[in-house]
Amino acid sequence: MPETTHRFKSAHTANERTIWFHGPADPAKPCNLAIFLDGEFYRDRVEAIATLDHLSETTAISNTLSVFVSHESLDARWRECPCYPPFADFVNLELLPWIESLRPQTKHRTTCALLGLSYTGLAGAFVALRAPDNFTHVIAQSGSFWSDDCALAKNYRAAAILPHTAFYLEVGTRETNTNVQHKPDLLQTRSQIEGVKVFRDALQSRGLGVTYTEFDGAHEFGAWKKSLPAALKWALPTASPKTTDAPR
Repeated sequence: MPETTHRFKSAHTANERTIWFHGPADPAKPCNLAIFLDGEFYRDRVEAIATLDHLSETTAISNTLSVFVSHESLDARWRECPCYPPFADFVNLELLPWIESLRPQTKHRTTCALLGLSYTGLAGAFVALRAPDNFTHVIAQSGSFWSDDCALAKNYRAAAILPHTAFYLEVGTRETNTNVQHKPDLLQTRSQIEGVKVFRDALQSRGLGVTYTEFDGAHEFGAWKKSLPAALKWALPTASPKTTDAPR
């Protein structure tokens, strides 16, 4: 599918990053939107491009523009992912209008999905909470909901206005490590799987739609690659199957 590369400078995060547009398969038709945070990881380590192309070719997902958002730098990722309001404002107030200005066929979308893995899974759920009408689906692959003693789960439980969003939460059965020292000032006291379950329970307590699944694996790109197709087919409306000519 066609692809273009862009640079975007954000006033909210005060930095500039690379953004890739991939697809849609039919540029002349209205299309849905899928935004991948951690764009480098999804492209280079999860092999999301090959997955999207296969799903599109086999009509397992609808006509979709996929937007891959880089994390600018690893230092910026540590700062922007743990429920950082300027990053949410960048996505909601800058990125979405900019995408629509470049690709007007996305304005009439029925689905707007936001995807993230690990720390950006956490970020995606926070972005959705900050703008309740922007995202129909959030996919968090092994989301780091343990962050700040599961603070985002508490925020969802207390929120006066909830997003109109369905959530796909997945985590590996072997993501059980606790007391992980990520940085000198960042200690993960709860396991990844416990954090995801706490967030799942918070969403369900507020009546939000949640699909929760566990895969046989650890916190690893290979596992997310295997589970991505199911998540995308869940989030994006399924197109009609291709037909073949009847034998003559």
